[in-house]
Amino acid sequence: MNKFSDYELGLLAKLPLDIAALANEHRIDIMNAAEFWDEPPFPDNYIPEMIEIYYGNTPSPHVFIVNGELEDYRLDDLNLNTKSIAVQIDDQWAYIQVEGQEILNRLGGVILPDVVIEPTALLNSVLQVENHG
Repeated sequence: MNKFSDYELGLLAKLPLDIAALANEHRIDIMNAAEFWDEPPFPDNYIPEMIEIYYGNTPSPHVFIVNGELEDYRLDDLNLNTKSIAVQIDDQWAYIQVEGQEILNRLGGVILPDVVIEPTALLNSVLQVENHG
């Protein structure tokens, strides 16, 4: 199950040993960090078009912001004891934290938006929680 491909082993080789060692338990987060390990931080005053925030290894983000507007916010499957947080900015991994340890931080000069929350988006997320609860 935890056998890594040659490509994955090449990515892991770029990482410090203590971070690479987390790959068995946090494979997706560590591989995502390794893919962007050599990329520079975002430049000063960078304004992201799209921000996605993931809690744990989920295929879709828990928070999705487009041009400073909250498009989607899911509380239904949020595990407060999650062992990882990952932030993707404009399709690039910008920040990854695993078990309280910062693994990747390329936020650099990103200007995080004052998020505008549409009442319908907030209402929909609340209704989803009630329907699944």
